[in-house]
Amino acid sequence: MTARPDHTSDPWQPMRLALLASASAGDAGAAFHLVSDLLGEGVPFPTILFEVLSPIEAEVGSRWHQGDFSVAEEHAVTATLETVVALLAGSFDTDADARRVVVACAEGDAHSLTAHMVAAHLVFLGWRAVFLGPGQPAADLGAFLQDQTPEALVLSCTIPTALPGARACIRAAHAAGVPVLAGGPAFGPDGNRAYALGADTWVADPARVDEILRTWAPDPGKAESGAHDGGEGLLRLSRQRPELLARAEAALPEADTDADRAQLRSDLELLLETLAASLLLDDPEPIADLVGWQLSRPTTPGVPGTAAVLQALRAILGADLPRSAALLDAAAPPPATR
Repeated sequence: MTARPDHTSDPWQPMRLALLASASAGDAGAAFHLVSDLLGEGVPFPTILFEVLSPIEAEVGSRWHQGDFSVAEEHAVTATLETVVALLAGSFDTDADARRVVVACAEGDAHSLTAHMVAAHLVFLGWRAVFLGPGQPAADLGAFLQDQTPEALVLSCTIPTALPGARACIRAAHAAGVPVLAGGPAFGPDGNRAYALGADTWVADPARVDEILRTWAPDPGKAESGAHDGGEGLLRLSRQRPELLARAEAALPEADTDADRAQLRSDLELLLETLAASLLLDDPEPIADLVGWQLSRPTTPGVPGTAAVLQALRAILGADLPRSAALLDAAAPPPATR
């Protein structure tokens, strides 16, 4: 039976719990039937997308962040919900002469559910929205935009490590003469990062994408002229990342097991990728957020702790990559300076 909304402060919570149970089991059919029942009862499609489904993804991300969900569990829920969104979007007809936009995720960002919801919403509203999916390589995206010439690129970026990829996608879109509407938590709560990376505009609420596309007056040349590119510091960090990773691993005590070694490498890679985002923006906030989260996690026996990892990275960055070292120190000052 379909869970019906009541008059509580969160009327959709029973439905979300039912959908989460189906999605956790990978049962896209059951989840789709639950959502189809809502449509049959007259619940508006945008409500289903942004008030029922979207909070489930936020909840799953929070559970993963807190260690309550494994990566596999998170992926199972996301993949199931994305299947449901694709089925829903496919049920709407699009006029042959409909206005065209491309919706994509930044290079390096595999979190595509919200972007898929935006594309589905635009199709529902009568747009011809081409959804390109997760982690779109900037060079391929630029070639596609050059060939298809849509009115706009709607670019999603969820994780700070993908901000350099977002910058590359924005640059490629502008080279093709296509303006960019950016959205997603990686751009920050006020969109300052989106503008720093050259986006023509930014949206906090995915339900407002249609409104902005119908009313904006973008100037890609002006937006591109003020964009950050990270300078020599980012270029050198990108070139030296494999060497830095190997040197950091060698400088740390060896992890006990293959799984521990994989976790240590993942932590190091994440630090270097996020440091690249901070270099791009010339802002310590992305790396500071990551370091704060890593320091707050329970320690894993057999894996060097975050403090030891940071100390090793500082020593390696040293005088060779001074801007990287300065941003790391701004994010997490060495113990002696606190």
